[in-house]
This record gives sequence, structure tokens and C-alpha cells, in this order.
Amino acid sequence: MTETGGVNEQTRGVILYGVGVEAVAAALHDLDPRYVPSGDGDNGPAPGSGQVPVVCRRRGPEADAVRVATPDVAWLVVELYRPGVEVEPAHDVGLWLNTSRAGPPRAARAIDQPDLVTWYEVTDPPRVVTTDGGPVADDYGNIRIVVPEGNRSVAHAVRSGGAPPPCLPPEADLIMPTHDLWMLLEPGTTRMCRSCLDRHR
Repeated sequence: MTETGGVNEQTRGVILYGVGVEAVAAALHDLDPRYVPSGDGDNGPAPGSGQVPVVCRRRGPEADAVRVATPDVAWLVVELYRPGVEVEPAHDVGLWLNTSRAGPPRAARAIDQPDLVTWYEVTDPPRVVTTDGGPVADDYGNIRIVVPEGNRSVAHAVRSGGAPPPCLPPEADLIMPTHDLWMLLEPGTTRMCRSCLDRHR
């Protein structure tokens, strides 16, 4: 939990609903003890205590009811879903997490910093060319994507609405902003900036 992360003075509570909510709530507390399980949000931590109530519900309408009953709390509503399992949605969901791809510890990290997204620094990016050297055909049948031998991408962590980190060079061949959550990236399958890893892992 950081002052620039998802739970700060603007977001003082978390509502989890859907699949595996108790395990994610426990992982949040393990990540930072200031996340405190709360039955309904009404009897949660006192304002100014630095603690953040975490409420678990099964269905979206139940999450909505908690939010309506406690308008003085700025809730981050998180839907935890799994393919093949129907989850009745809530309103004003701030984050959707697939529990079949993100286990409780990774889900907790994403909830803790939901505004930390991924931008890609691309060296020698792919190019689109036409096979006949002419203009692109109406049916796009003459286009070809060329991937140079030097092509590579490095993922960087960027705060939504914030400035790129100094490790992301402005003179890069191509910078690709995305909404992909940094905390859900797989280091083994994605080349990640070491400086960003050191700052945010």
C-alpha cells in the first residue's frame, strides 16, 4: 500500500465480490496488515487509523448494497471471476481480475496498486510493407508485416495519468502505452525493466 497506489486518502476501502474472495482478502492482509477484513464496512477501522476495510461478498448487488450503505467510504470495487463461473455484476466496478490467471498473492498486489500500468519500450519495431511496392489494396491482400532481427520490447511501470519513469527513454523507437496492470505481468514470459522491478516488487 503506497500513497500513490490504489488505497490512499481517496480510496479508503475495498469490496471484493465473486470467486475466491476470502483468499484474496487474506492475501491483502498478508501483503499489508493495514488491510483489515470487515463484515459490512460499518464497523471497520476508524477514520484516520490508516487501516483499510476489506469487505467480501458473493454477488454484485450485495457489493452495491455495501457501497450505498456507507457513502462516506470511497470504495474500490473488485470483481473476482473465473471462466465458466457466472458472477452477477456490480455497478461502478474499478477492477476485474481473472482468478484462474492471478492467484491470491498476485491479485492482492494488483488491488494494492491498480493504477500501476504497463508501457512498452519497443526497439526496432515491426513494419508494415506492401508485397508489390504499391499502395495498400482495398482488401489489404498485399500487406506484409516485417519483424526486424533487432526487434525487442521491454515493459515499464507507469502510474496512470503520471509521467513516464526516467528509465523509459523518450528517444525510444516506439513507446506503447497500455492499460495492462504491471502487477499481473509474468517476469518469466515478459521482458521487464529491472529498475521498475526494483521499485515496485
